[in-house]
Amino acid sequence: MKDPAITKERGTELFSSVLPTYEKIVNNKVKVSLTQNQFDALVSHTYNTGGSDTLFSLINKKASDTEIRKWFTERYVTAGGKVLNGLIRRRKAEADLFF
Repeated sequence: MKDPAITKERGTELFSSVLPTYEKIVNNKVKVSLTQNQFDALVSHTYNTGGSDTLFSLINKKASDTEIRKWFTERYVTAGGKVLNGLIRRRKAEADLFF
């Protein structure tokens, strides 16, 4: 039986092939100027969660940093109804990159 693992190179190739889809979503949803870090954080969040119209709305209406950070770190942190530490860390990392 073949090893189902993929190489790092193949993983990079696969990721690069899907990344434009998520970049396009962010570009279409966000109507305000973003820094590169903000764009990257939103693309990561969209790739991992499918995106959030609420988050895009907060950014477009230029909500406070506190409100945006709170949203980033308190949403999309559960799976199967349970809060997961890995998702908490991922959302925090996306928020930290955004700010």
